[in-house]
Amino acid sequence: MFNKVKDYIAVRYIVAVFSRHKIAIISLYLTWGAYFTTLFLRMIRIDSGGIWAGHINVWSDWSVHIAIANTFAFKTWQYWFSYNPLYAGGRDTYPFFADFISGMLMRSGISLPGSFIIPSIFFSFLLIGGIYFLGYLLMRSRMVAGLGVFMFFLTPSFGFLGFITDFIKDPALALFLHPVTEYSRFDKYDWYSGNVITGLLVPQRAFLAGLTLGVWAMIGLVYCLTRDDLDARSRKIVLLLSGIIAGILPSVHPHSFIVIVLISACICAVSVKKWRTLLWYIVPATIISCILYYTFILGGIESKSFMSWFPGWTALGSWSKWVTIWFWISGLSIPVALLGWFAAVKGKVSRSFFVGIGLLFILANLFLFQPIRWDNSKLFFWSFLGFSFMGSGALCWLWKRYRYIGKVVAILLFLALTATGILEVIRLQNIDRYSLQMINTDNIKLGMEIRDHTDPLARFLTAPQHNHPVMMWGIRPILMGYTAWVLNYGFLYSQRESDMARMFLGGEGTDVLLRQYQVSYVYIGPAEKGDFHANEAYFAAHFPLAFKNNDSKVYDTRSVLEDAILKP
Repeated sequence: MFNKVKDYIAVRYIVAVFSRHKIAIISLYLTWGAYFTTLFLRMIRIDSGGIWAGHINVWSDWSVHIAIANTFAFKTWQYWFSYNPLYAGGRDTYPFFADFISGMLMRSGISLPGSFIIPSIFFSFLLIGGIYFLGYLLMRSRMVAGLGVFMFFLTPSFGFLGFITDFIKDPALALFLHPVTEYSRFDKYDWYSGNVITGLLVPQRAFLAGLTLGVWAMIGLVYCLTRDDLDARSRKIVLLLSGIIAGILPSVHPHSFIVIVLISACICAVSVKKWRTLLWYIVPATIISCILYYTFILGGIESKSFMSWFPGWTALGSWSKWVTIWFWISGLSIPVALLGWFAAVKGKVSRSFFVGIGLLFILANLFLFQPIRWDNSKLFFWSFLGFSFMGSGALCWLWKRYRYIGKVVAILLFLALTATGILEVIRLQNIDRYSLQMINTDNIKLGMEIRDHTDPLARFLTAPQHNHPVMMWGIRPILMGYTAWVLNYGFLYSQRESDMARMFLGGEGTDVLLRQYQVSYVYIGPAEKGDFHANEAYFAAHFPLAFKNNDSKVYDTRSVLEDAILKP
């Protein structure tokens, strides 16, 4: 039995790979592995005051992730996908994979922080190794692969020029140790929190999982097409597993699925002579992705302009502005990557991968794949992954080809490509300075009371607040959540938003609207009073008080729905 396991290709390959790459692997996990571990361990915590996030992006994004994870943790399975957490009555099209894992961990008894931290660290470790091995398979160099990991995480931009300007004005060490500005962020270009770690890998759990699984799907595909010594049976097994991983991506991260489809098409196109073998990858990927798409996504998007023609991205068709945008956002990464293409990329499979990366960059500059412009960054960062491999290849080529001048140029280019990222990863670790409260204990208790004493599908009228306790902890359908997210999910919400304002004001017609939207409870707290001028006196006079805490009250409006049923 042991000999059979020992002879299995995966075990033999893992042992062989570790022995050949152990220095690189150990070095990467001692650096980036330690970085992500210390970061995620402090990114979310619970104390007597409530739940705290270690960064503003986590404070905003993880609120809805907590709501989805709580749904899996505290609701029975028949209610898991019964509504969109941000839009009552809408299809739940959100990629649920990462939050499902957290929900199951919570069901097993692990705390909420633990259920979020453990998968985050796990996927970050998989990602570190995955980027390295993908880089090695594509570039055939341990040095290029390892350097590529650093260049990707230290996403390039010319934002460090702003730091130099600030440092000249105030040359203090504290400015470096505790940067007060996110130098990779360019709001005027819709490039928010521009570093890949700060903007996506930490706050956007779906992106971390999707990028990781997408990278490993590509590893399997590239490995099988570039290793002639692999026996037929092992090749089929690896391709089958890679196809399964690629196939589940619509429910993990749709943007990564788009990327994998495009790059896989480019790779398969140059390997068409091996089409029978490639079917072991293509067929499971196609079947699984179609099932998931038809089950969870098809028909859930209301907007007809969810994807749109948008040439130039935020440059809006201006060539000069487009060049300026990418000058600041990408720094020298594109010209250095082009040098790497000519100097270091060899083999048709590797070249087809990078052709896919280039096509992806072009498509993301021509189309919006979601209504919010920033979300195209999820595609651009996949492009930056490819640019990092080609760029590291260029630097290593310069280092080896030219004795002294080449080494100096390579070092200067590396610093220019990573300086902004270094500032961002330092700033991100200053959690004590930038932590924010996601929800306080009083609202957690109110949410739990709502969860325990209302119907699982009871609808609540609330303010469209990104961290509303009814959504996060009550895990009940809300009429509408944070408007930017609702827009990005493709819902046509303008009429509903207008009707919500009318309902909160009370008076004539309120009963009709409450009945129309099947509202069972109306939540009136600080946000409802501040943003909608909620008329609490009206609801107190017409409906019984169901729940309350120090600053919020919930009124039971089910009588309006019951009256509609009783009337002939």
